[in-house]
Amino acid sequence: MMVNEGGRRLTIEAIEREARNIVALRLVDPAGGELPPWEPGAHIDVQLITRHLRQYSLCGDPGDTRRYRVAVLKERLSRGASEYVHSYLREGKQVRVWEPRNHFRLEAAERYVFVAGGIGITPILPMVKQAQRTGVPWRLIYTVRTPEDAAFRDELARLGGGVRLHASDERGLLDLRAALGAPREGTGVYCCGPSGLITALEQAMAGWPAASLHTERFAPVARSVRPDEPFTALCARSGIRVEVPAGTSLLDALRRNRVPAPGSCLRGVCGACSVGVLDGVPEHRDSLLPEGTTDRMHSCVSRAWTPEITLDL
Repeated sequence: MMVNEGGRRLTIEAIEREARNIVALRLVDPAGGELPPWEPGAHIDVQLITRHLRQYSLCGDPGDTRRYRVAVLKERLSRGASEYVHSYLREGKQVRVWEPRNHFRLEAAERYVFVAGGIGITPILPMVKQAQRTGVPWRLIYTVRTPEDAAFRDELARLGGGVRLHASDERGLLDLRAALGAPREGTGVYCCGPSGLITALEQAMAGWPAASLHTERFAPVARSVRPDEPFTALCARSGIRVEVPAGTSLLDALRRNRVPAPGSCLRGVCGACSVGVLDGVPEHRDSLLPEGTTDRMHSCVSRAWTPEITLDL
């Protein structure tokens, strides 16, 4: 997503190596001011050297209103951002940051099981600490390829015996069904990690209550969709009718018609482009909203089942 305005400039207070290919950035207001609050599961958009945004989960302390912490994995097939962070970004430099958003909230439960894969520990770590702080029983299963790939090991060690670190190169693939144990009502299972881990967890939890599992993905869910059909979007507040041709996203069509429309990942995983639906039936192609949702849609990938859809824009 390319941006032109908005956000605020924050200074890199510190860069700390947390694992073989992971560094953590501490971000502060250059004037020493407080930052917008956040809750476990939230992420921020960060603009680095280009005008493109990247989404990073907040993995610090929500009670610290003076700084944010994010962690960045050096990706083998980097699109430029992670390579820049690891090779060129320095303390004292500034980045532009947008306010936290949260589509992976920690809901109240009698107990928790947290499952993280690799860099997926970032949204999970604040959740574990909140469960620890509030006295709710929890377990963490953290799977990585090698022990050197595990981030925040010192912090995790201080959390005690509820943490299980599994290095697959040493011990083979994790038996998730055995690690989870028997299904239990009142248990919230939270997972962030690669698609393969989430798919395996969904299969392992086939006998669990449907509402138990909560996930955040790095990449969109692969899905079969019908060929694009043109439709019309009526923007109720601005009174503008927008024609959305086949092959053009709703987000692009809105912007071409000068309708202010936010967006970020352009893949239906971050939630930045969420828009209210007042009439018509959205065709969800994102990885966030349940199929039956009728009051919201994500304009970067989703379309409409009905010839016309009315938006709260």
